Amino acid sequence: MLKKYILIFFLFFVLSNYSQEENIIEEDFPILPICNLIPENLQKKCFEESIQEHIEKYFIYPKTALDLRLQSVVNVFFEINENGEVNNIIAKSNLVGVKFDSEEALLAANQLFENAAQDIFKKLPKMIPGKVNGEPSSFPFQLPITYRIPSDSDKSNDVFPLDSVEWAPLFPGCEDMNSDDSKTCFKEKVDKHFKKYLKFPKKAKDIVAEESIVFVEIIVENDGKIYGITILGPDVFRKETERVIKKLPSMEPGLNNDLPVAVSYTIPVIFKPN
Repeated sequence: MLKKYILIFFLFFVLSNYSQEENIIEEDFPILPICNLIPENLQKKCFEESIQEHIEKYFIYPKTALDLRLQSVVNVFFEINENGEVNNIIAKSNLVGVKFDSEEALLAANQLFENAAQDIFKKLPKMIPGKVNGEPSSFPFQLPITYRIPSDSDKSNDVFPLDSVEWAPLFPGCEDMNSDDSKTCFKEKVDKHFKKYLKFPKKAKDIVAEESIVFVEIIVENDGKIYGITILGPDVFRKETERVIKKLPSMEPGLNNDLPVAVSYTIPVIFKPN
């Protein structure tokens, strides 16, 4: 089975923007019915995990795209309206690592991924609507989904996703954390690192009029150093992203059963024109 890279972040309330920070308004978040059975402070996490599970369940790599070895990052926009229904689903595909001379062929290739992504969200169940100031309200979301054909290195069982290890690699300043907090600290340190060093490339200002997303997978090896870097996105942004990654410090390695292991971590990096 193909390894699937499915990355989710929520535009309305936790959009990770490394170029600028957005104000967050208070609201009652929309949730799936099953999440109504757990404590309120855990319902947002339940929503995120339930959406993740739904995407993984219905994720299908378009056969024609797979046969042609095409890869894409698809941005999906949708709303959960005041009745809890999912509507206004829009998918925008951005092919990675390939160019088409024919505009018609390019549109057809993008359509393969857009149709596949839209089908996932059309299967979402009706939800308990969100509220603003106590009134049912429509909530917009943006979720990027990466369709990536795995490389040979992906098939190795020696690299563990961050959330599956007992201890995350320890950034300087995270040494006194417990196991669970080590993962949170790792994510926060990476986030702060990007906010500190990431710049919008000057070359991109003339060719990009809207925000662009680059997807990054880093592998912190069992000696605490970063050796594996995979970046999906436009060339002009990949170079800047790689520059920032190379500034990451050496760390204490992640642990499973008290043994050092290689750990992978995948994040979306968002560039916005100033």
